[in-house]
Amino acid sequence: MSHAPADVLRPMAASDADAVQRLWHCRFGGDAGTQTKWIAAALDPDHSATGTVAAAPSGDAVVAFGLLEIADAAYTRRYLSLDAVGLDLSLASQNGIFHMYCVHPDWEGQGLGSALYARHLRRLIDTGVPRAFGISWHRSHTVDSRALFEKHGFTCRTTIERYYDRFEERPHCPDCDGPCSCTASLYARSIDVR
Repeated sequence: MSHAPADVLRPMAASDADAVQRLWHCRFGGDAGTQTKWIAAALDPDHSATGTVAAAPSGDAVVAFGLLEIADAAYTRRYLSLDAVGLDLSLASQNGIFHMYCVHPDWEGQGLGSALYARHLRRLIDTGVPRAFGISWHRSHTVDSRALFEKHGFTCRTTIERYYDRFEERPHCPDCDGPCSCTASLYARSIDVR
């Protein structure tokens, strides 16, 4: 399958919610309530979260999605577990959080993840958000987002063994066959908002 990734991206719609949640659960596991909460936030026009999906050329099937949050410094600090990790990062009054990016296995390697990252970085530039962060879950059996973070100018600030086991509960991990004990890396980058 060959296509221009940017041509298949669109804002997430309410009709995409079930497909997004199924893809999220299949690829990353986690708590269904957390998934529902994040998807609802991305669909709420009054919330600072943004959801973007990539649809198959037919336009119906969701084959990738990304969730971006714009958050204040206090929320960003809690989300990244900075106090527990003991890491002092320069946070802005508003920060972008690359929360969840997921590509269906049949569509990996076609530029969809890169297109989602680029779209959300553009949103941060357009809204004047000067800092962006994300956590990459190290995958033992498949591709993870470390390469995407680095490709898009993020720097690894720390790697934490058993991240989800130590700082937040992540049930139903497809790599751990139960609660998650995977390693994760925290990434950061400045954004030139001129």
